[in-house]
Amino acid sequence: MGRAAVTGKARLPRRPGTATLRRAARGAIGATAAVIIQQTPSPPRGENSLRPLRRLCLAALLCCLAPIAQAQIREGLYAIEGSNPDGTSYSGKFALQPGPAGSWVGIWQVGSARVAGLGLIEGGILALSFVNEGRPGIAAYQVEPDGKLRGTWTTGGGMGSEMLTPE
Repeated sequence: MGRAAVTGKARLPRRPGTATLRRAARGAIGATAAVIIQQTPSPPRGENSLRPLRRLCLAALLCCLAPIAQAQIREGLYAIEGSNPDGTSYSGKFALQPGPAGSWVGIWQVGSARVAGLGLIEGGILALSFVNEGRPGIAAYQVEPDGKLRGTWTTGGGMGSEMLTPE
């Protein structure tokens, strides 16, 4: 409908096309941005001054890098120091390794008991499901700043706790 439509003697006004509307919008946005830029005072130039946008970018970059600097859960061998739900303590070894399709496999060796679990790491938490003496259980560990994993576990009969120290 690029040309004016004629109905009898009356002429209808021409409707602007999409391209015309886009050009008008770009012009209005550009003019507004130009006014804002002209009205914004420039910061003094010097070796110690940063422009506001640079400061904002630097702050955003530092916020993004902060989680990287924290300790991360890593595969490998760990020493176990734990406490059963009844309060008795135990010690042993724990191995953590990548599993299939982004999962993780954990193997606990406490005395003669060997238990395997399957889980995932999400949001800095290692969560593993396992079966011990026919009872299903779940364990969740959070990484400490020194790389140790502090966790709790249950098989439905109370809560146990463990500290896994990297070897």
